[in-house]
Amino acid sequence: MGELNPDLARLFGSDDDTIYLAPIGSTLPTTIDGAPDAAFIPVGWISEDGIPETATGSVEKIRGHQGAAVVRQYMNETGTQLAFTALESKDLTFGMRYDEVSVTTATGVREATRNPGQKITAYAAVIDLFDRGDTAQKERFVIPRFEVSPNGERTAVNNAIASFPALGEIIGQYTHFASVPVVEP
Repeated sequence: MGELNPDLARLFGSDDDTIYLAPIGSTLPTTIDGAPDAAFIPVGWISEDGIPETATGSVEKIRGHQGAAVVRQYMNETGTQLAFTALESKDLTFGMRYDEVSVTTATGVREATRNPGQKITAYAAVIDLFDRGDTAQKERFVIPRFEVSPNGERTAVNNAIASFPALGEIIGQYTHFASVPVVEP
Protein backbone atom coordinates (compact mmCIF):
# COMPACT_ATOMS: atom_id res chain seq x y z
CA MET A 1 0.00 0.00 0.00
CA GLY A 2 1.25 3.51 -0.82
CA GLU A 3 1.67 6.34 1.63
CA LEU A 4 -1.48 7.59 3.32
CA ASN A 5 -1.60 11.23 4.34
CA PRO A 6 -4.68 12.64 6.09
CA ASP A 7 -3.19 16.16 5.77
CA LEU A 8 -4.05 15.96 2.08
CA ALA A 9 -7.73 15.11 2.69
CA ARG A 10 -9.89 18.25 2.48
CA LEU A 11 -12.92 18.97 4.64
CA PHE A 12 -14.52 22.16 3.32
CA GLY A 13 -17.27 24.24 4.90
CA SER A 14 -15.25 26.80 6.85
CA ASP A 15 -16.78 30.14 7.84
CA ASP A 16 -14.74 31.70 5.02
CA ASP A 17 -16.11 29.61 2.13
CA THR A 18 -17.66 32.09 -0.32
CA ILE A 19 -19.23 32.25 -3.76
CA TYR A 20 -18.75 35.69 -5.35
CA LEU A 21 -20.63 36.73 -8.51
CA ALA A 22 -20.05 39.77 -10.74
CA PRO A 23 -20.98 41.00 -14.20
CA ILE A 24 -19.20 39.31 -17.12
CA GLY A 25 -15.97 41.13 -17.90
CA SER A 26 -15.22 42.12 -14.30
CA THR A 27 -11.54 42.05 -13.33
CA LEU A 28 -10.68 38.54 -12.14
CA PRO A 29 -8.18 37.75 -9.38
CA THR A 30 -4.93 36.23 -10.63
CA THR A 31 -3.74 34.58 -7.41
CA ILE A 32 -5.12 32.21 -4.80
CA ASP A 33 -5.36 34.98 -2.17
CA GLY A 34 -5.97 38.14 -4.21
CA ALA A 35 -9.11 39.99 -3.14
CA PRO A 36 -11.94 39.82 -5.68
CA ASP A 37 -12.70 43.10 -7.46
CA ALA A 38 -15.32 45.36 -5.85
CA ALA A 39 -17.80 44.26 -8.56
CA PHE A 40 -17.93 40.77 -6.99
CA ILE A 41 -20.81 40.34 -4.54
CA PRO A 42 -20.88 37.42 -2.10
CA VAL A 43 -23.91 35.14 -2.45
CA GLY A 44 -23.93 34.82 1.36
CA TRP A 45 -24.89 31.77 3.37
CA ILE A 46 -24.86 28.50 1.41
CA SER A 47 -26.92 25.51 2.55
CA GLU A 48 -25.33 22.63 4.44
CA ASP A 49 -25.38 20.61 1.19
CA GLY A 50 -22.29 22.58 0.15
CA ILE A 51 -21.18 23.06 -3.44
CA PRO A 52 -21.28 19.76 -5.35
CA GLU A 53 -19.10 19.71 -8.47
CA THR A 54 -20.40 17.48 -11.26
CA ALA A 55 -18.54 16.48 -14.40
CA THR A 56 -21.17 16.33 -17.13
CA GLY A 57 -21.05 14.51 -20.42
CA SER A 58 -21.18 10.90 -21.39
CA VAL A 59 -18.82 8.30 -22.78
CA GLU A 60 -19.67 7.36 -26.36
CA LYS A 61 -18.43 4.01 -27.65
CA ILE A 62 -17.59 3.44 -31.28
CA ARG A 63 -18.00 -0.21 -32.14
CA GLY A 64 -16.50 -2.09 -35.01
CA HIS A 65 -18.33 -4.43 -37.33
CA GLN A 66 -16.36 -7.47 -36.19
CA GLY A 67 -18.08 -8.78 -33.08
CA ALA A 68 -19.40 -5.31 -32.20
CA ALA A 69 -16.20 -4.80 -30.20
CA VAL A 70 -15.43 -1.35 -28.82
CA VAL A 71 -12.76 0.23 -31.02
CA ARG A 72 -12.63 3.75 -29.52
CA GLN A 73 -14.34 5.88 -26.90
CA TYR A 74 -14.81 9.62 -26.62
CA MET A 75 -16.46 12.06 -24.24
CA ASN A 76 -19.57 13.74 -25.60
CA GLU A 77 -20.95 17.07 -24.33
CA THR A 78 -18.38 17.50 -21.58
CA GLY A 79 -18.69 20.21 -18.97
CA THR A 80 -18.52 21.08 -15.30
CA GLN A 81 -21.43 22.16 -13.11
CA LEU A 82 -21.38 23.53 -9.57
CA ALA A 83 -24.64 23.39 -7.62
CA PHE A 84 -25.43 25.49 -4.57
CA THR A 85 -28.37 26.70 -2.55
CA ALA A 86 -28.22 30.32 -1.43
CA LEU A 87 -29.98 30.99 1.88
CA GLU A 88 -30.12 34.80 1.87
CA SER A 89 -32.92 36.83 0.25
CA LYS A 90 -31.25 39.83 -1.40
CA ASP A 91 -30.93 41.52 -4.80
CA LEU A 92 -28.29 39.06 -6.05
CA THR A 93 -30.23 35.91 -5.15
CA PHE A 94 -33.57 37.24 -6.42
CA GLY A 95 -31.81 38.16 -9.67
CA MET A 96 -30.31 34.66 -9.96
CA ARG A 97 -33.74 33.08 -9.82
CA TYR A 98 -36.20 35.47 -11.42
CA ASP A 99 -36.36 37.29 -14.76
CA GLU A 100 -36.61 40.76 -13.24
CA VAL A 101 -37.34 43.55 -15.73
CA SER A 102 -37.02 46.40 -13.24
CA VAL A 103 -36.18 46.73 -9.56
CA THR A 104 -36.56 49.71 -7.25
CA THR A 105 -35.98 50.00 -3.54
CA ALA A 106 -37.48 52.80 -1.47
CA THR A 107 -37.96 53.14 2.29
CA GLY A 108 -36.96 49.54 2.92
CA VAL A 109 -39.27 47.99 0.29
CA ARG A 110 -37.94 46.21 -2.80
CA GLU A 111 -40.32 46.28 -5.77
CA ALA A 112 -39.58 44.10 -8.79
CA THR A 113 -41.44 43.68 -12.06
CA ARG A 114 -40.88 40.12 -13.24
CA ASN A 115 -41.55 38.07 -16.31
CA PRO A 116 -43.38 34.83 -15.45
CA GLY A 117 -40.54 32.39 -16.18
CA GLN A 118 -37.04 31.92 -14.92
CA LYS A 119 -33.85 32.59 -16.86
CA ILE A 120 -30.18 31.73 -17.15
CA THR A 121 -27.93 34.55 -15.96
CA ALA A 122 -24.26 34.77 -16.90
CA TYR A 123 -21.79 35.99 -14.28
CA ALA A 124 -18.08 36.00 -13.62
CA ALA A 125 -17.47 33.93 -10.48
CA VAL A 126 -14.88 33.42 -7.77
CA ILE A 127 -15.43 30.49 -5.43
CA ASP A 128 -13.22 30.19 -2.35
CA LEU A 129 -13.15 26.97 -0.32
CA PHE A 130 -11.11 26.59 2.88
CA ASP A 131 -10.31 23.46 4.87
CA ARG A 132 -12.25 23.57 8.15
CA GLY A 133 -9.31 22.26 10.16
CA ASP A 134 -6.60 24.34 8.49
CA THR A 135 -7.82 27.47 6.70
CA ALA A 136 -4.33 27.96 5.25
CA GLN A 137 -5.37 25.14 2.90
CA LYS A 138 -7.55 26.64 0.21
CA GLU A 139 -8.98 26.04 -3.23
CA ARG A 140 -10.16 28.83 -5.51
CA PHE A 141 -12.14 28.67 -8.76
CA VAL A 142 -11.82 31.76 -10.98
CA ILE A 143 -14.50 31.49 -13.65
CA PRO A 144 -14.81 34.13 -16.39
CA ARG A 145 -18.26 32.84 -17.46
CA PHE A 146 -20.54 31.01 -15.01
CA GLU A 147 -24.12 30.58 -16.24
CA VAL A 148 -26.50 30.25 -13.30
CA SER A 149 -30.01 28.82 -13.59
CA PRO A 150 -32.71 28.08 -11.00
CA ASN A 151 -32.55 24.46 -9.88
CA GLY A 152 -35.62 23.39 -7.96
CA GLU A 153 -38.31 24.89 -5.81
CA ARG A 154 -38.24 27.89 -3.53
CA THR A 155 -40.67 26.89 -0.81
CA ALA A 156 -42.34 29.13 1.75
CA VAL A 157 -42.87 26.95 4.84
CA ASN A 158 -42.59 27.47 8.59
CA ASN A 159 -39.77 24.98 9.19
CA ALA A 160 -37.15 25.77 6.52
CA ILE A 161 -35.48 28.77 4.92
CA ALA A 162 -37.05 29.88 1.63
CA SER A 163 -33.78 29.30 -0.21
CA PHE A 164 -32.56 29.76 -3.77
CA PRO A 165 -31.33 26.46 -5.28
CA ALA A 166 -29.11 27.12 -8.29
CA LEU A 167 -27.00 25.28 -10.82
CA GLY A 168 -23.97 26.97 -12.37
CA GLU A 169 -22.40 25.75 -15.61
CA ILE A 170 -18.78 26.70 -16.27
CA ILE A 171 -18.53 27.93 -19.86
CA GLY A 172 -15.04 27.90 -21.38
CA GLN A 173 -11.74 27.66 -19.57
CA TYR A 174 -11.34 28.65 -15.94
CA THR A 175 -8.51 28.78 -13.42
CA HIS A 176 -8.30 26.54 -10.36
CA PHE A 177 -5.85 27.29 -7.56
CA ALA A 178 -5.08 24.87 -4.71
CA SER A 179 -2.67 25.38 -1.86
CA VAL A 180 -0.25 22.53 -1.39
CA PRO A 181 0.59 21.78 2.25
CA VAL A 182 4.18 21.35 3.29
CA VAL A 183 4.39 17.75 4.45
CA GLU A 184 7.29 16.55 6.56
CA PRO A 185 8.87 13.32 5.26
